[in-house]
Amino acid sequence: MLHFLDPCDPFLSIRSHEVSVGEIPSPEIQGLIDQMFAIAKGEREDLQKKVAIGLAAPQIGVSKRIILVDVGVDKDRKKMGELKIYINPQIVWKSDELEEGREGCYSVDHRLSGIMSRPKSILLNALDRDGNAIKQEFTGFTARIFQHEIDHLDGILFPDRIGKDGILHWVLEKEFPEYRKTWQSWPVKCPWEVWLAMKEGKPFEFFLDDDPFSKKKA
Repeated sequence: MLHFLDPCDPFLSIRSHEVSVGEIPSPEIQGLIDQMFAIAKGEREDLQKKVAIGLAAPQIGVSKRIILVDVGVDKDRKKMGELKIYINPQIVWKSDELEEGREGCYSVDHRLSGIMSRPKSILLNALDRDGNAIKQEFTGFTARIFQHEIDHLDGILFPDRIGKDGILHWVLEKEFPEYRKTWQSWPVKCPWEVWLAMKEGKPFEFFLDDDPFSKKKA
C-alpha cells in the first residue's frame, strides 16, 4: 500500500506528469485510483479528527496529475460527501472574489494548519476514470479543496502558498473539534521557522525553548 510522503521529501516540490488518454484504462492508473480511494476512506473513519477530503497522487509518491476530491463535504466536516476522481484537472477560470478559510494537509505535520484567501469560485476541466470529459463550476469550500489539491500537482504545499507573512496555526489532535469552530481567532501561532525546519527534515522541537507557540491573540 502506498503511504503519505514526509514534508521534507523533494518529490512533493516537483510538478506532476499528465496522464494520456491511452493510459487511463491501464492497470497502473486504475490500480492507483483504487489505492487513492482506499487511503482516503481509511482517513474518514473518525470525524472528530482530521479527515481526508482530498488527495493528490504526488502525496503518495506518484507523479501523475490525478486528484480525489470530496465534492459534497461541508466546511465544518459535519457531513461527508462523495469522493470523486479527477484526471489532469485544470482550472480555466477563477473568480475575482476571494474567500478566507483554514487549511491543513496530510503532507505536513498533522498539527500544522493555516489561514489563506483563495478565489471563491472556479471552473474546472478534467477527465474521469473512464476518460470522459468533465467541465464543472465549484464554489466555496469545494473550490478551495480543488485549488489545494491542484497545488500538490504543481509541487506547492499550503504553508508555502501562505508564505512567511501569513498565519500558521499549531493545533493538537484533541483540539481539532474546537479549532473547526474558532480557527479565525485561534491563539496558538506556529512560526515560519518551524515550517522551514519541517520541510528540510530537521528537528523543530528546539524552537519550543523560546515558546514560539505563544497564546497571544493575533
